[in-house]
Amino acid sequence: MDNKILESLRQDLIGELGAINQYQEHIDKVDDEEIKKVLIHIMNDEKEHFAELTKLIRKTDETQEEKFKKEEL
Repeated sequence: MDNKILESLRQDLIGELGAINQYQEHIDKVDDEEIKKVLIHIMNDEKEHFAELTKLIRKTDETQEEKFKKEEL
């Protein structure tokens, strides 16, 4: 696998974590339940993206996959 692709996947993963944290901050500050519900939905989509990217990284980085297996993840 091209290291640039793997690096891009890792950068995307960082972006998803940032988005999750940002949505959580907004959720914590909002009192309106409708807004909160939409933000939670969006945040959960970002968590799915995080999981999908993690799966791709595991598939393309043998060392990372070994570490996941070692930790029984």
